[in-house]
Amino acid sequence: MKMNDEMLSSLKAIGQGGFVVHLTTVSAKAVPNTVGERFVAAFGDEHIVIADMFAQKTKVNLNENPVGIITVAHPVKGRYWAFRGPCTIIMWGEDDDYDFHGVKAGDVLREWGDWAAKEPPSEVPPDIRPPALCQRGVITLKVDDIYSWKPDELGKEIN
Repeated sequence: MKMNDEMLSSLKAIGQGGFVVHLTTVSAKAVPNTVGERFVAAFGDEHIVIADMFAQKTKVNLNENPVGIITVAHPVKGRYWAFRGPCTIIMWGEDDDYDFHGVKAGDVLREWGDWAAKEPPSEVPPDIRPPALCQRGVITLKVDDIYSWKPDELGKEIN
């Protein structure tokens, strides 16, 4: 499912001013795990990518149940989205031609495999900033379902 221009632009605003998206995964035993993520972007109009830096429980859950939901709250426009679909972590060393629902591993890693070089964490105070960010790969979600709502709406599925 393709994201529209408003959704795509909201993903470009992440990390500018300190707000985050949330990625939720669920284990095979139905135990959810939600993590706040700052390094996120659209990849084309059907995929969302997130830097994999400290996502241990996420990795375990995706090995058991390869589906994720990314939620975005656009703080300026009061608009909210949830993007659901198959999700994986494309790791360094993956075959460049490995295809995950229409994207090649090599393309994802070349563009987003060294996120810290593109987008340094300027919002993190220097006294708590780690000396180096260690990115292991790129979490990649193929958008299959989109749910959208505004504060005056009750949640509306977009199909």
